Amino acid sequence: MGIGILYFFVILVIISTGAVAGISGGVILRPVFDLIGYHDAISISFYMAVAVLTMSISSTMKQVSMGTKIDFGKALTLALGSITGGFVGQSIFNVMNAHISQNALQILQGILSIVLLVFVLMFTKEGIKTYQFKSKALYLLVGFFLGTIASILAIGGGPINVIAFMILFGITIKEATVYSITTIFFTQMSRLIMLAANPGFATFDLSILIFVVPAAVIGGIVGGRLNVKMPAEAVLKVFKVVLIATILLNIFNVVNFWINL
Repeated sequence: MGIGILYFFVILVIISTGAVAGISGGVILRPVFDLIGYHDAISISFYMAVAVLTMSISSTMKQVSMGTKIDFGKALTLALGSITGGFVGQSIFNVMNAHISQNALQILQGILSIVLLVFVLMFTKEGIKTYQFKSKALYLLVGFFLGTIASILAIGGGPINVIAFMILFGITIKEATVYSITTIFFTQMSRLIMLAANPGFATFDLSILIFVVPAAVIGGIVGGRLNVKMPAEAVLKVFKVVLIATILLNIFNVVNFWINL
């Protein structure tokens, strides 16, 4: 009960903040769950997939209800790529989980997350060259890559999604957050299907979902509302702050896991 209540408040705050910037919260949740240290990597992957999937549904519904426009052709193409990438990424994660220790796996996830997030942070500077690619094949390929990375790292993939969409497709950060959350939805759905097959939902303590799902729903609604109301400049500031905080948290966790390896 105690860990469920803790997860509820952690997920509520992080998902709300993440949904503002299209980050999903997953990229922040995984290192926070690692820091709490109550569950192993595969359980964290499952609870995060449920939380992030739930958030993506509630946040998208709130944004659409408040007038946000979505190009469903682009969204569907990204979705197809992210579904395939989610299956591939979760398969790779399962192999790693079966062959290396929990500490080693969490160190690897942390280091890869740090590298990617530093790379993303570098591309938030003004003056970065952007493109306006229209190719559906590229949309498909980008969705696949992002879905694969998100599943391997057990994160929603939001910051990587947002920056990739802004640079490659020349869209604003607020537009990118919508497509990011759409991509996140399909990535997490494919991850959950893989987890249902191996190791199976019965492996996990499903009572934790009583706390995870409501927190993600509320967080997605609150974050979606704030995203629509906030100016793009404010959304970008939230995005940067979350990135820096997540990088620092991952560094702390990697050092801690390395000491205990």
